[in-house]
Amino acid sequence: MIPALLRSIRSLFSLQGKGFLLFLLFLSPSLAFFSGEDDAQVERFSASEFLLDSGPAPAILPDPPAPEITPVRNPQTPSEETALRKRARQVADRYTLSNNVLFQHILARHGFDAKVPGKSRFVKGFDVREGIDYVLKSPDARIRENTEGRRGYIFEVTYRTRVGISPERKPLRTLRVVIDQAGHVVTAFPVK
Repeated sequence: MIPALLRSIRSLFSLQGKGFLLFLLFLSPSLAFFSGEDDAQVERFSASEFLLDSGPAPAILPDPPAPEITPVRNPQTPSEETALRKRARQVADRYTLSNNVLFQHILARHGFDAKVPGKSRFVKGFDVREGIDYVLKSPDARIRENTEGRRGYIFEVTYRTRVGISPERKPLRTLRVVIDQAGHVVTAFPVK
């Protein structure tokens, strides 16, 4: 008796037996066999109703955005970008570069022989005053608003040859010039 019982259990776990078990569990018209309930208490489904539910799918709503995430402002439209360039060009046309800013700020931090650690430096022989003038007057300059809520504009021009060296001693070919809204040069330095 036990060997016959073992054979029948073993056959249920074979591939054909698994199909039979699935049929009993999911496709059987009556689940009372497993639950001990009457046939009258068990809801009956046909196999096609069970497999192909034609009812409406439940609505799945997306999770609300996390409260600490702020939406990013859409990129500027072409008209906003044109207006920004126009305002920046008007300010740059009347720019001023004081000797104090040039020598005490720009060259003291970014000059060829500057000793400030972690700062990019201009290459020897690069005329910083002439480079600033070129960047602010170049029609090919990339222009954007200053960062971190500071008023003013950032102008950048990439040269064919290097204009500076990074703190890691890598060549830099772009000159960045920052001006305030009155047209005063705030800083200038080489970037990647």
